[in-house]
Amino acid sequence: MPELPDHHVIVKFGRGISGDAQGRAMLAMEKHLHELTGNVSVQVFKETMADDSKLRRMMTPEERAKL
Repeated sequence: MPELPDHHVIVKFGRGISGDAQGRAMLAMEKHLHELTGNVSVQVFKETMADDSKLRRMMTPEERAKL
């Protein structure tokens, strides 16, 4: 796994956590880290799963939505 930039955090959620709850939790964590560190450069990201289909990776979001 490549090393993270100095002010990045990556989180991973289980399937039982709704997308809305995930977004709110990530925003709250980012704001809290800003307060704790005094650094507004801190960013929280969600871990993404790699798409193993080369064809799907080349599709536009509109093309994917039609699937």
